[in-house]
Amino acid sequence: MRKIISKRTVSIPEVRAILESEMATMGPLQQHVLSYVRKFSKLPPDRAVALKNELIERFGLIEDEASQVVNVCPTHVEELRAILTGYVRLVSTILFSEEKLKEIMEAVKRHLEQETVNE
Repeated sequence: MRKIISKRTVSIPEVRAILESEMATMGPLQQHVLSYVRKFSKLPPDRAVALKNELIERFGLIEDEASQVVNVCPTHVEELRAILTGYVRLVSTILFSEEKLKEIMEAVKRHLEQETVNE
């Protein structure tokens, strides 16, 4: 029986990195999950971590919120607002601030553009 030692929220690109490091010992389920995360990762793991850290440090998002933004990498403010709407604590701080939403979008776009340049 396995015991959970700790847990934390990780983005899809981070899951990809974890699974790719364990490919030799993966079962069919893990291989299926790896196929999924390869298909839906919008950033490489290092860029995803950098974006997530920026969202946490610069905009005060918690890890869950930042991971959702990294997973989707929204390209419009409306998409970003839809992602963050589920987090009640953000209603008064970010969701009603068009300026903050635009700043977050700029950060996401910057990280996506860096990925395009690096390809």
